[in-house]
Amino acid sequence: MVDPVDTPIGTVTPTHFQPSQVSHRLFLGPKFLYALFNPRDQMHVVSQAFMEFLRAGELPYRRLLVNEHIVDEAATRLKKQASMRNAQQFVTTVDESDIYHLVPVSAAVFDRAQTMFLEWTDLDASFTDFVVGAHMEDEGVEYVATYDRHYDAFDVTTLPYHRSSSR
Repeated sequence: MVDPVDTPIGTVTPTHFQPSQVSHRLFLGPKFLYALFNPRDQMHVVSQAFMEFLRAGELPYRRLLVNEHIVDEAATRLKKQASMRNAQQFVTTVDESDIYHLVPVSAAVFDRAQTMFLEWTDLDASFTDFVVGAHMEDEGVEYVATYDRHYDAFDVTTLPYHRSSSR
């Protein structure tokens, strides 16, 4: 059993990242990845805790999913707000690691995201958020590790905060 980790959001344990039903696939949002690869980010310790729990076998996820939009947003943010070294480490890790799986966004998913982006004018979410939401629906993945509150608008469950979808 892994020890709990003290973080800016309180003490986290593997339970904070557990799905309500067994799921082996999880999308990682750009802000979650930014925090994971930027040790100066206040949420770094939370992202690190997730990875420690995952490596210790405390979590059921076997496929950590990202798409080109997630990688773009996280890498750009790391380059501009952390350092080029952080961005390079992130991009190299995603490319070489067996843990992260790059799942390309289809034209149909992109079109659906674009339509939602143009129609949901009251949601202050990035275009990437819409792409990820549409992509998760297309892939049948319910869970996303994120610190971005905009995902509450989509039919997904966000971790570590456990805001459940309407499914």
